[in-house]
Amino acid sequence: MPQRLGIDSYSLRSQGWDAFQLLEYAAGIGLDNVHLSERRNFASLEPDYLGRLRARADELGLTIEVGMGSFDRHSDTFQAELGSGEQQLGQMVDAAVICGSPIVRCYLGRQADRKGPRPFKEHLEEAVRTLRAVAPKARAAGVKIAVENHGGVDLLARELRWLIEEAGPDYVGACLDTGNPAYGGEDPLLATEILARYAVSSHVRDSAIWESDEGAFAQWTAMGQGCVDIRPILAILAEQAPGCPIDLEIITGGDPTTVPYLKPGSGFWAMYPDMLAQDFARFVALAKDGTRRGLGPREQAILARGAEPTAEWVSQQRRDFEASVRYGREQLGLGVRGR
Repeated sequence: MPQRLGIDSYSLRSQGWDAFQLLEYAAGIGLDNVHLSERRNFASLEPDYLGRLRARADELGLTIEVGMGSFDRHSDTFQAELGSGEQQLGQMVDAAVICGSPIVRCYLGRQADRKGPRPFKEHLEEAVRTLRAVAPKARAAGVKIAVENHGGVDLLARELRWLIEEAGPDYVGACLDTGNPAYGGEDPLLATEILARYAVSSHVRDSAIWESDEGAFAQWTAMGQGCVDIRPILAILAEQAPGCPIDLEIITGGDPTTVPYLKPGSGFWAMYPDMLAQDFARFVALAKDGTRRGLGPREQAILARGAEPTAEWVSQQRRDFEASVRYGREQLGLGVRGR
């Protein structure tokens, strides 16, 4: 049975589409799943609205996953105006039940939290507290809290595995992102090997990684344009997490990001002081492979940060996403429908 192929709504964030339009688009190109990863994807959390969304997905033969942002009140990405972390997670569990979503995707924060004023240990403690607070609701609903390795990257794979096991793997799982690890000096295949048994959802994309004088560069690409071998990642997920959909999160157009592990004073090792040498060696080997392949910047940023989306930017998002869907089907054998 082929692995289900889906879209993470962030892939087309500049299209200006609402949740219903995303459903129509996904059905139109033959996808199986729509991963609505943020609260802003929903016009409302009222049961009537969510019920209509579920009904339309059923009519189109699609499944839905729901999500939100940070649940860690210590992160600078946390939206306190929406309530406490446990309140937000509880609201999204209720939404998941109505939408038929088996998961609620969420995350701790972003890489910058690791070098903020608060010790990272306190972020982890708050995460465990918040997850345990919502455990009774999640268990009763049969919904798993899918914590992502997010933000380039807030949690290394071994840290996220610890969080899942500490909070309770019966109601907490992983939303495995294959793009974020590289920005933290972690091999995406290694992250998959560590987290696959707990994966209940995914954000899948390719990355170009190559050596630099300061360490390495990493740049997210359309599928098949980088040096991450997606095939073993998919094989591991098929074996250890067969129900996990492959949700493409294609983020292109940005400049390369420096991973400055050779630069004195960069702060890289202060952020990741406990990374195992054997794990880091896997990333170094990946960067060397990218250099051998002649990888470099795939494309420069079309849109400056904070600017309004241009027509070119909007077009590029759709073009690169649809090219990635074709690659997933034709080269990787993904997708149940549209084959």
